[in-house]
Amino acid sequence: MRGPLAMWKQLLVSALLLGGAAALWFGQDRARDWLGHAAQPASTEARQAGTQAGVPVIVAPVTMASDDLVVEVVGTGRAQRSVTLQTETTGKIVEMALAPGRRFAAGDVLLRLDDTAQRLALALAETRLAEAERVLARYERLEGTGAATPATLDERATAAELARIEVEQAREALADRTLRAPFDGVSGLPEVEIGERIESGDAIASLDDRSVLLVAFDLPEALLARIEPGMPVTARTPAVPDGRYEGEVSAIDSRIEVATRTARVRVAIPNEDDSLRPGASFTVRLELPGDSYPLVPELAVQFSRGSLHVWRVSADKAERVEVELVRRRAGAVLVDGPLREGDRVVIEGTQRLAPGKVVDVIGGGDTS
Repeated sequence: MRGPLAMWKQLLVSALLLGGAAALWFGQDRARDWLGHAAQPASTEARQAGTQAGVPVIVAPVTMASDDLVVEVVGTGRAQRSVTLQTETTGKIVEMALAPGRRFAAGDVLLRLDDTAQRLALALAETRLAEAERVLARYERLEGTGAATPATLDERATAAELARIEVEQAREALADRTLRAPFDGVSGLPEVEIGERIESGDAIASLDDRSVLLVAFDLPEALLARIEPGMPVTARTPAVPDGRYEGEVSAIDSRIEVATRTARVRVAIPNEDDSLRPGASFTVRLELPGDSYPLVPELAVQFSRGSLHVWRVSADKAERVEVELVRRRAGAVLVDGPLREGDRVVIEGTQRLAPGKVVDVIGGGDTS
């Protein structure tokens, strides 16, 4: 009996050992299941926290800048006043003061034609006038005595008046034989010589008042609102390579040329030292002031669906702001839109942005 009993005890011990191992294995498996179940919510929360984390972006501050323009145009200079001298009559030149570069004051004699006949005509007219006035005076003394009728008196008065007119005509004819300077100026090269016979209307010489030079050019109509008389300009000319001249806008045409959509503008350049000459070409520099607009980096401006926009960071969220392009500058853009100085716009990280998206500014956020 002891043999079988010992065998049963051995079997019982083995069964207990197997059951303990099974229980141990089962407990470990349940523990793993429980741990996995407990860890899964933590992983979900972590993933949710990751989705709520801001999109990393780099921003730049918005500044305000004026849309000032610098325009250079080319024009031709001319004297403030300039004429081609001509005579009113035909005749032979007996006196001439004209010489290249010579200065004259208004009223100075420039040229005189032979006026012998005109002087004689004036003397004759003055003699006739004197005689007519003596006769008229005699009849006026006889008025009321019956020796001179009123009709005769009127006839003598008319004769005296006609004689006065003849004298004025003779004086004008004599004056036309002398050419005088119409204004202060400098004469050019004469086209005639003393002793030469000239006809009425023949070109004799030029006379220029070049104390001020006027330079005219065409300006696009889009810029006319920025320019006004008195605006300062600077000018250069190949005639004086090292020269730089200050001037101002003197006149703006009242019409826009339909074919070119430009208007004529004239600037005045003082020429006190007489270093400039009419006919020279000038490069005129205009600094045209403009309105103030927001200035943002080029990287901030995005194009989508046919329009431009920037992403503004407001309360740590992305806000899409529609803008219009005004003008490009070096590395920046002037835009027209609801932006204020100091606003922060995104320059890096725009690909993942959407309206209301939380952002995490990792660079460029200092606007102080």
